[in-house]
Amino acid sequence: MDLFTRLRGGKRYAVLLVAAAAMFTLAACNGGNPNSGPSPAANVPGVSNDTITIGAVLDTTGPLKVICAPILAGDQLYFDKINAAGGINGRKVKLVQVSDDGNSTKTKGAVRQLFEQNNAFALFQVCGSGNANVASSYTNAKQIPFVDPIGGGSKFNDAQGKALPWVWMTQPNYGDEGHVIGYYLTNKQHAKTVGLLYENDVLGLQQKTTLGESLQKNGAQLSTSVGYNATQTDFTAAVQTMKAAHPDIIVLNGLPGPTAKFIAAATSQGYHPPMGYLANYPMADNSWAKVLGPAGEDTYVSGYTSTAAPIGQEYLKATSADTSFSAYKFYGYINAKIFSDALMKAGKDLTRDSLRNALDHDFSNYDTGFGPSLTWTPDKHGGVSDFMFLQIKKAQLTQVSDFIKAAQVWP
Repeated sequence: MDLFTRLRGGKRYAVLLVAAAAMFTLAACNGGNPNSGPSPAANVPGVSNDTITIGAVLDTTGPLKVICAPILAGDQLYFDKINAAGGINGRKVKLVQVSDDGNSTKTKGAVRQLFEQNNAFALFQVCGSGNANVASSYTNAKQIPFVDPIGGGSKFNDAQGKALPWVWMTQPNYGDEGHVIGYYLTNKQHAKTVGLLYENDVLGLQQKTTLGESLQKNGAQLSTSVGYNATQTDFTAAVQTMKAAHPDIIVLNGLPGPTAKFIAAATSQGYHPPMGYLANYPMADNSWAKVLGPAGEDTYVSGYTSTAAPIGQEYLKATSADTSFSAYKFYGYINAKIFSDALMKAGKDLTRDSLRNALDHDFSNYDTGFGPSLTWTPDKHGGVSDFMFLQIKKAQLTQVSDFIKAAQVWP
C-alpha cells in the first residue's frame, strides 16, 4: 500500500471516529435515544423538549371582558384539541394569559410579566387597538413575534408604511372597513346622508376618514359625526346632535357597551333614524344583539367571519353544548389554528427567527377557514380585508350579503 492510500485510509478512519463521537453526544443529549423527539435550540425562551409557552394579554376583568373572555375560551379550546393530538412537532402548547383590565396603561406591565417572569416564547393576542400598540413597542424592540393584535386600529406598519418586522395581524383594519361600509350603504342600501358615532381614538379616527371619503366617492355624504370617549355613559347630547342632522342611517363605531348605550338613549328619546343603524365589526356577536333587545331589531353589522367552511363546522360541533353561538369564541378558535399552523411551519428546531420566517414566507393565500384568505410577506403584515354584512333578526345575527373585498371598492 502506497503512502497516499494509507493517508487516505487514515483520514477515513478519523472521520468515522469523529462521526461516531458526534452520534454518541447527540444520543446522550436525548437521553440515549436519538429518536426521542425535538430538542430545543440553545437559549430559546419558552421552548423546552415538550412545551411551547406563549403569552396573551386578554382583559377578563375590565370593560373588554365581554369580547376577550370568550376569545380566550376559544383559544384554549383549540389548543386543548391540538395538545390532545400530540401537540405541535412533539411539543404541547401552554397558553399563559394575563389581564390588563382593558387599560392600556397597564398593558406594558402585563407584557413584561409574560416575557420577564413567565418566560414566554411569543405573544399571541393583545385585546384592544391601543393596548396592542403598547405591546408591539415592547415586542418589536425585543424581536419577539407578536401574532394577532386584536383591534382594527392596531399598528402593523411604521410611519413610512413599512411592515413592523415582528407584528402580524389577522383582523381587518378599520380603515378598510370604513371604505367597504361606505360602498355598501350607498350601492346596496342607497343611503344619501350618513351619521357617524365613533370612539375618539385609534379605534374610530381612521374609520371616520375612510368612511367619509368612501361616501363622497359614491355620491353620498357624512352629514354629521359625533366622537365619544371609551368610558362615556351619557349619550343624551350625542342623540340630539344626530337628530338635528337628519341622517338616513347612523354608523356605530366602537365597542359593544357604548354603542348599546347610544341606541338605548335614542330609543328613550323616541328617536330612530329612517334606515336604522349599521355597526362595525366589534359588535358582530349575538351577545350585543341580546343586550339591545327589541331596539336593535333590523340593525346591520359588519363582519368578516363565516362558519360555512370545515373549520367552522368543526367549531360548531365542538361547542354544540353552548347555549348560543359566540363569534368572539369562534374568533379565538380560528386564530389559535392560524398560530398553531405557523408554529408547525416553523419546524422542530423552533426559534423566534424560524417562526418569523414561516410567517413571512409560508402564508400566501392561506385558507383561514373563516372566509377571506390571508397573505403575509416580509413587506405585508396586515390582516384580511374582505367584509360581509349581517342583520339582527329576533336577537340573532343573520348574514345578508356576500363578501366584499376592500380592494375592489377603493380606490
